[in-house]
Amino acid sequence: MKLRRPEALSWMAGAVAYAGRGGQAVTRLKYARVTSLADPMAERVAAVAEELEPDRFDLFVPVPIHWVRRCDRGFNQSELLCARLPAEKVRPDVLRRRRHTRPQASLPPERREANLRNAFRADAAVEGRRVVLIDDVVTSGTTARECAEALRRAGAIEIGLIVFALARP
Repeated sequence: MKLRRPEALSWMAGAVAYAGRGGQAVTRLKYARVTSLADPMAERVAAVAEELEPDRFDLFVPVPIHWVRRCDRGFNQSELLCARLPAEKVRPDVLRRRRHTRPQASLPPERREANLRNAFRADAAVEGRRVVLIDDVVTSGTTARECAEALRRAGAIEIGLIVFALARP
């Protein structure tokens, strides 16, 4: 597990490195729809949460995808990664993707921020809460940063990120 403190987030932790098998698992789950990988990936995410003392967190929030992408894919991979977390704390309803955007992986790093600017909105239910975002991978960090900023605007007091695969050093 790597634990870091990127801007907009209080901290970030990854279960595995994106290079090699970690990246292969993410790609196969997300694009080849090999959902049988979701449970072992969720176990790794839950193990990271356990190391970080999950009782200190109020909410686990999967990074949302737009409803169009969800219809195309059939699932939100970030929601699948929450399967082994305490169910009463998993809240996919408090952060929404407001608009459909191009996939970040298809864009060069310099275009990713503009692609996601104001794409997320958080519910007032996060006010005063310690929130952990859950996602499959972080590469440039743009998605996590935009989600964290939406959560901060809605009043979250701490925002961390647990990802299955961490690509950033």
